[in-house]
Amino acid sequence: MTKLIISSNPFLVRAAKTVYGAMNVFNVRRKGDSSITGNIYKGIVDSINPSLGAAFVNIGLEKNGFLCTSKHCSENVNVYDSGDYRVGDNVLVQVSKPPISRKGPKLTSNNITLPGNYIVLIKGSNIVGVSKHIEDLEKREYLKRFLEKYTKNNIGFIARTASQFADAESIESEIKYLIDLNDEIEKKAYNLDAPCLIYEEPQMPIKFIREYCDDLTDEIIIDDECVYDSIKKFFKHTNNRCYKKLHLYKGKEPIFNYFHLKEDMKNLLDNVVRLKNRGYIVIEKTEALFSIDVNSGSYNYQGNSEDAIFEINKEAAYEIFRQIALRDMGGIIVVDFIDMADEQNKAVLENILVELAKNDKKNSTVSGISGLGLVEISRRKNERDIFDEMFDHCETCFNSGMVKSIALICSDIYEKIKYSDDRMRLHAGNVILENIKKKLDKESDLEYQVIENCGLEKYYLEVLK
Repeated sequence: MTKLIISSNPFLVRAAKTVYGAMNVFNVRRKGDSSITGNIYKGIVDSINPSLGAAFVNIGLEKNGFLCTSKHCSENVNVYDSGDYRVGDNVLVQVSKPPISRKGPKLTSNNITLPGNYIVLIKGSNIVGVSKHIEDLEKREYLKRFLEKYTKNNIGFIARTASQFADAESIESEIKYLIDLNDEIEKKAYNLDAPCLIYEEPQMPIKFIREYCDDLTDEIIIDDECVYDSIKKFFKHTNNRCYKKLHLYKGKEPIFNYFHLKEDMKNLLDNVVRLKNRGYIVIEKTEALFSIDVNSGSYNYQGNSEDAIFEINKEAAYEIFRQIALRDMGGIIVVDFIDMADEQNKAVLENILVELAKNDKKNSTVSGISGLGLVEISRRKNERDIFDEMFDHCETCFNSGMVKSIALICSDIYEKIKYSDDRMRLHAGNVILENIKKKLDKESDLEYQVIENCGLEKYYLEVLK
C-alpha cells in the first residue's frame, strides 16, 4: 500500500511517500521559495572568458548564468557546451544548478531536458535510453524499440523507472505531450526577445508526484483544495493517469497526524537517529559535506565483539540510506563506521552499501571502506535540503548552530489553529506574530499577545472561553 501525502499551508509545502504506513521519502519547501532549476531561458552572451572556458549569459536574473564552453571548466568532459559563442549571441539555455552565494546559476545549452512521469525528452540529441533501475532485459529492449519510433529532428528520449509499469497508451500520450511542449518552447524562443523566461518547471507538489507516482501508487492525498485543483488540472492536461489517484483530504486533524507520521516528522528535527539494536548514528551538516558517525551506544556485547560491531554497522547502513532519502541529502556524504578487523565483514558491508546506492532514485555512488573505516557517498545534489528548509542559522551563536526556521514554527502554529474549533490567543515573539498575521484570513478571530525577549520557538496558544 503506497501513498503520496502532500500538505500545503501558507508557510510550508511538505510531501511524503509512505509504503505500508512507513515514511521512506520526505520533501519540504518554504512557501514562496520558487526553484529555477530546470527552467529554460533565452539568454544573451554577455561576456566570454577563454581562460575559464566559459561564457556568462544574461538570462534576465540578478546574476549572469555560467555556461561551460570547454572541458577545462568541467570535471565531466561530457557536460560542456562546445558551441562557438560570441558576445551578443542569443542562446537557449536550461538551468542545471541554482545560484549559490555570489555565484550565478549554472547553465547548459546541450541536451536540454523536459521530464515527464514516464519519459524524459532530450532536445538536441537523438539518444534513446532506459533507466538503469529497470533491470528486466526484455522490458528494456521493448521500451527502447518503442521510443525509437518517435526519435526525430534532434529529439531523443529516456524511459524513466516508472515506465516499466505503464501501458503503451500512457507512454505514447506523454510522448505526444512532451513533443507539443517542445514545439511550444521552440516557437517562444523564435518569437520572444532575449533575455526572457521560455519555460518554467512545475513547483514542488507536481515535481514530487512526477518523481514518485507509478502504478504501485494507490493514492495521492492532498490537504489544500487550491493545490489539489491545480495538480488535477495539470495532470489532466498532460493526460497523466496520476490524476485518477488524487484525493482531497477533509479530515479534522493535520494530515500527517492522521496518517501517524507525526513521530517521523519530529525525528527529522533531531540529528541523532536511534537504531533498533541500541546503536545510533549522528548526522551533521557542514559547509562542504554531510558527516554521519556510527556509534555502538548501549549495545550489549555478547560473545564475539567483531560480529557485534558488524551487526551495528549493517543496521546503520540501511538506516543511513533511509535518512539520506528522508532528509533529501546530496553532494558528498562521509560515513564513519565502527572499525572492523574482519576483511570478509568489510566486503559484505561494502556490497550492502553498493546495492542500497543502486536502488536510490537519485544517482548515488559509494567508495570502498578506507583504512580508517570511512565511506564516501556521492549523491546528486539538490539546491536545498531538509536542513535548509526547516532550520536557520542561529544569530546568537554567530551562525555556528541551527534553530527551527520561522516558516517551520509558523507552520506548526497555523495547523494547530486551523484544526481547532476554539477561540485562541497566541502568545509569541514579535517576529512570529507578524508572520502569522500576514497569512491568516482577515476574518480570523485569533488574538495576539507579545512575549517580550523570547526565543523564536517559545510560544503558546491560550484557549479563550
